[in-house]
Amino acid sequence: MSFESDLKDFELKFDSASNDFVQGVEISLFTSVIMDTPVDEGRLAGNWQTTTANPATGVLDTLDPTGGATVDKMTSFVSALKGGRVTFLTNNLPYAQRIEYGHSKIKAPEGMVRKNVARFKSIVKDMAVEHKV
Repeated sequence: MSFESDLKDFELKFDSASNDFVQGVEISLFTSVIMDTPVDEGRLAGNWQTTTANPATGVLDTLDPTGGATVDKMTSFVSALKGGRVTFLTNNLPYAQRIEYGHSKIKAPEGMVRKNVARFKSIVKDMAVEHKV
């Protein structure tokens, strides 16, 4: 093997490893947000939408009382992405912001997004250990 082919091989391995790392962080963070969403009939949990380029603008009629189907959909979406992009997790239901900022004092007093964003460094560290980065 030549130095050039060794370098190209390293670049491919690095690109793949960094993409796996970013996907792992996104999936972990987004899963936590979705699973921390308080559930009544499941509409709030079912309205988390994962997109790239721009945040989602619509509202879904999806009911997901466990959050599992929404996590599965998000995981499939993120797993298909390649590096060099921005990924959004959006919930456009009118009451999502009220829930985030304390309306649900028993089920989500610290919100869904804020408490998980506060854990972001920990999520990254855990993923670094998992991916040996």
